[in-house]
This record gives sequence, structure tokens and C-alpha cells, in this order.
Amino acid sequence: MYHGIRVIGGHLPRRLVEQRIFGLRFSLPNGAKAEFVSDKMIGITVFRNRFDEYLTKRAVDAGSELMEDTPVIHAATSDGTAIVRVKDGSEFHSRFLIGADGVNSVVSRSLGLRPERKDLTKVGLGMESDFYVGEDGVDRATNGNPSVLEIIPARNRISYGWIFPKREHLAIGVAGSGVHMRALRSVFDQFHRDVEERLHMHLPLEKRRTCFLGGDGLGSRNVTDRAILVGDAAGFVDPMMGEGIAYAMKSGVFAAAVIDSAIEEGKYDAASLSEYQILCKKEFSANFRMAAWAGSRGTAFAERILPHVSGYKLASDVMSMVARGEIGYADIPYLILKSLPRQLPGVLMQVVKSKMSVSY
Repeated sequence: MYHGIRVIGGHLPRRLVEQRIFGLRFSLPNGAKAEFVSDKMIGITVFRNRFDEYLTKRAVDAGSELMEDTPVIHAATSDGTAIVRVKDGSEFHSRFLIGADGVNSVVSRSLGLRPERKDLTKVGLGMESDFYVGEDGVDRATNGNPSVLEIIPARNRISYGWIFPKREHLAIGVAGSGVHMRALRSVFDQFHRDVEERLHMHLPLEKRRTCFLGGDGLGSRNVTDRAILVGDAAGFVDPMMGEGIAYAMKSGVFAAAVIDSAIEEGKYDAASLSEYQILCKKEFSANFRMAAWAGSRGTAFAERILPHVSGYKLASDVMSMVARGEIGYADIPYLILKSLPRQLPGVLMQVVKSKMSVSY
């Protein structure tokens, strides 16, 4: 979403942007729909490999050294250095180590910050594929409006599917709590067939992408002597939607700031790096708690709330502000209470119009 773009300066080259996104549509299990469209851009769709390549080039331009096809197989720290060993047996030493190697992080396990085996009650599972349909196919699949992301929650499970339009592709996938997604491939295949039937389109499957999603980032230890975990390696993922790119970027900013200060002070121990944990908790905890609370209510909660606020400007404005990173989930009740007196005449007018249209 847009708040991830803001972390890296608010702009991406046009060649990377597949679609500019202005709204969200929820297709609920009871057949109801809810749509929230803003006049402000709330995000973009991209191909992840191209986006990652762009970020890598920025890092190289800033002075980083890129080493490709050099997988890390072990990491360790001591009083004097941080060490990583790569597949060919070479070792690299540094003052600090940042574990940014994703949800299957070798660094986190090597340093004893995460267990060898994942607890499926604390992580999510997802599967996605990009389906080529051409620009006309994207237009047909989105009813002429490819600027809206569609989210399809599953009944009685903490999981959902999605259809995200790109320029000539549809990104289609499923994700959810690990305990509800054990049969991940069959869940994805069934969702793929359902989408084909619903859109009346043949969607040839080329390659599936499977991933774990986050974990208990704020409830786990993310620092040790000379080392910090960031992003998915730390488990910083939205508990409701599974979005993690913006949190990865923000935690990276925090890690860099804390390490800069530690170098200036000549301190390399975990206690000196604990400021990182404090910054992340201050920035993420309220949002994660609210998202976890809403997500745990399942689709019944969404079905009770979303259709009744769909179409109201206040609801679309709130959704836009959350997506853009201008407010967090935890700020929503306060913002509604603050805005409602000013928005009340318009809300009442919309209610009256909807009642009249039903009556006649």
C-alpha cells in the first residue's frame, strides 16, 4: 500500500507501476459486497521481482556491495564481531548484522532468536500466481475499473482470497492462519477454479508462489549482541491482511538509526540495541492489536459492518487514510468520533436517499 511507498520517498519509476490503486472491494461469503473508493491513490500493484531489483539498485547506488547467488547458511556473533558463513564456505565479518532474510530467516535461527520449526498457530501461509489475460482481460475482469483491489474473505476461517489487477495480469491468491491453511495447494486450486467460474474467464496457471507470512514479531526477541532482525525475519506483518512490505521498510529505517547510534557510542550489546524493540513496539503495536482483534472476529464481523458503511464518504476516507499510512487501525474509532459531527448531514442524506430508492 501507499505507506510503503512513503517510506522510500513517495515515488517509484513509472515503469515499475502496473496499476495505480484507488479503492478496495470486499466480496463477502454471504453474497454482500462493500466498496470503498477514494480520490487519493492508496497504493500500487507491481511485480515483486522488478520492485526488489529497483530497491537493490538503490542500495548499491548508496554504497552497498551486492553479492548474488551467495546464500547464507549460518550466522553467529561474539564479543568482537558478527559473522556470516555462505554456501561456498567463505566467511564475512562485520561490526553488526541485520537479519533481513525473510520469514524463513537463516539468521534468526542461527542466532537462537527463532525456533528451528515454525509454530503454525503463530504464522500464516499463502499462495499466489500471476495470470496473463492482456489489458482487455484485466478490463473485463474488473468491470472496467482496474484501480480497485478485490478481497474475498473465507467463511469460518481466518483467511481470504484476492484478485489484484496489474497491467496485463491478474494476481490471484489466498492466505490465512497456518492452522487453517494446511491444505494450501488444494485451497488455492479451488479458489482459482471459483474465480474462473465467477469471471467467466480461462486463467491458465503457470507458476505458484508459496510463502509463510510473518509471526509474533512484537512478542518475540528481535535483537541480540551485534544483530537485529527486520521485516519478515522479525515477523512484522499485518495480522489481518498479511501485508508486510511497509513494516519491513519501516523496521529497516529503525534498525539503521539504532545501529548508527550504537556505532557512535561504541556499544554492541543487546541492551544497547534494545531501543529498536521500543521503536517497533511504539510504531506497530496498536495497529497489530486492532488488526488481530478484528481478524479474530472472522467474516461475521465483516458482514455485520462493511456492507452498512459501504458508499459513505467518511468510510472511504477512513479506509484511504489507513491504506496511505496517515492513520493506523487503532486511530479509526477516534477519527470517526471526531469527524462524524461534520459528516453527519451528508451521512443522513445518503441514508434517506437509499431508503427512498428501496421504497420506490
